[in-house]
Amino acid sequence: MDTGVTGFTGPAIYCIKVQGVIDERYTGYFGDMVISAEQKAEGKITGILTGKIKDQSELLGVLNALHNLHLPIVSMETLNEKSG
Repeated sequence: MDTGVTGFTGPAIYCIKVQGVIDERYTGYFGDMVISAEQKAEGKITGILTGKIKDQSELLGVLNALHNLHLPIVSMETLNEKSG
């Protein structure tokens, strides 16, 4: 049975968007990921993390850090798979 869900296939560049601002003082929580933000037309701000995640353990760490900061995840996507 094909569920249409793909598994973690290795290191990749991720873009994770959250509701709200990711304060720059939390940069250390997210390794080498770049923190940015965009403001929507309705005035809402979306925080954005972009960068390479090497394995599922690192991905889980990033997601847990966002949870601990009370930042709801809006979307998460793989931008570009990397080998090795």
